[in-house]
Amino acid sequence: MSKAFQDSLKKLSDLNLIDFSKFSKRGIEKESLRVNNANISSSDHPKSLGAALTNPFITTDFSEALLELITQKSSSIEKSLSDLKLILAFTHQNIDDVIWPGSIPCSIQNEADIRIANYGTSNSGRLKELYRIGLSYRYGSMMQCVSGIHYNFSLNKDFFKKWQGSHAVFQPFQDDKYLNLIRNFRKNAWLLIYLFGASPVVPNTFLTNRNNFLDPLNNKDSYLKNATCLRMSELGYMSEAQDNLNIAYNNLDEYISDLKHALTKKHAPYEKIGLKKNDKHIQINDSVIQIENEYYSSIRPKRVIKSGQRPINVLRDQGIEYVEVRCLDNNPFLRGSIDKNTAYFIEAYLMTSLIDESYSFDENRIEEIQENWQNTVRNGRDPNLLLKRDGKTISVKSAAEEVFNKIYDFACALPIEANDLKNNILKSLEIQKSKVIDSNLTPSGMILKEMEEKNITWDEFCDNKAQENITYYKAFKKDTTNIKIASETSIKDLMNLESLKEVDFDTFLKDYLNAI
Repeated sequence: MSKAFQDSLKKLSDLNLIDFSKFSKRGIEKESLRVNNANISSSDHPKSLGAALTNPFITTDFSEALLELITQKSSSIEKSLSDLKLILAFTHQNIDDVIWPGSIPCSIQNEADIRIANYGTSNSGRLKELYRIGLSYRYGSMMQCVSGIHYNFSLNKDFFKKWQGSHAVFQPFQDDKYLNLIRNFRKNAWLLIYLFGASPVVPNTFLTNRNNFLDPLNNKDSYLKNATCLRMSELGYMSEAQDNLNIAYNNLDEYISDLKHALTKKHAPYEKIGLKKNDKHIQINDSVIQIENEYYSSIRPKRVIKSGQRPINVLRDQGIEYVEVRCLDNNPFLRGSIDKNTAYFIEAYLMTSLIDESYSFDENRIEEIQENWQNTVRNGRDPNLLLKRDGKTISVKSAAEEVFNKIYDFACALPIEANDLKNNILKSLEIQKSKVIDSNLTPSGMILKEMEEKNITWDEFCDNKAQENITYYKAFKKDTTNIKIASETSIKDLMNLESLKEVDFDTFLKDYLNAI
């Protein structure tokens, strides 16, 4: 353990800040496809789930069939997981489709079967749809049907004010600490891919017109023997256009500048696509990214925004409020795709990333991070895999042990009154250690083992898990009235929004683009 880490740990302990459960909030976003008879659903977003644009609990992502379930921020992990289970129960009980449990979609025979999400006739709804149309032209719709878990985490103002220990403006201090967290998180994000990756296989239909570097698993699927998370490979959430952005997260001004560059720098292949087709908009712009959220990263600095605001402007003016972890697969072995042990490990990892020392990132360090990431994505369970560290090599087990040791030291520094938190972290830590010792215990290893033992395809594997979930959630008896009310209210809210007099969409779009 480095002296800087020890010093930070001691300071937080002395300031009674080490028990982060007193100062933290978290929220979970779960993306999942609606599937019918092992095919992507062709139906509209169910009215029983409310309006996708205005429902705070249930919306859609890229496709009309790609649900996004959202918990409100909570003061405990248990409450967030309970809230997610309630939303899942309500959803299962109010649709005729199956909720696909895997991050990789079912076999989709034709991209034309993937309906882009529709959000109505308001300008804000049309903008969301246009963004998705642009994604389909840039990357293809198949890639956009992969799904996962987003984990949002924040620490409150009191935490940062006490840590800073002065009466100076604390937001720059908070921004620097969050960016420190992000750099450390990214440095070892390969470990999360190893531990929680659950996409080692894809249906052959997913590979249409794509770079196929996989091996055949059966007559329907392809895989890599030691892959962990193909969702995060170039088959999934990757973009050649973004490869040279090298956003470093060294300071907020630099991050804002890099992001603005990506939002305004024209990209020749996207210029070739054009902004309109048959006089209809098909992209928001022809820059490297259309909006801030198009930048693909394992973790993002975020701030809550109001409708119509640009995230880049709010971050610049008000600073970072929370981080969004974006590299977690849906775990098909878990009812809600994420469980308590995963969440406690993620939060302990976030806290050690926050307080550990971090160096500024240059291009060489970013290249190492990306190389470790891709090697773990494709070959993470290879016992002979070596990672890069400052130009040298290190084994997966040795590198993982360093992270585990910091989390252990952090847990042991927790005060006696936080004994439950300590025990939950240590329990999760032991589970994660066992996965490094035996890669067959990782979700990716377990998926391939079950598919091979039962001689089943990806579609059959996921459908089996989905049917188990249907049985479980259909029998779920806890009260979901608040979700029902929110869904009904969202339809009224959408009607009210669409009844407002607005400027024409071209003017709205121009103002939106000029707002940065």
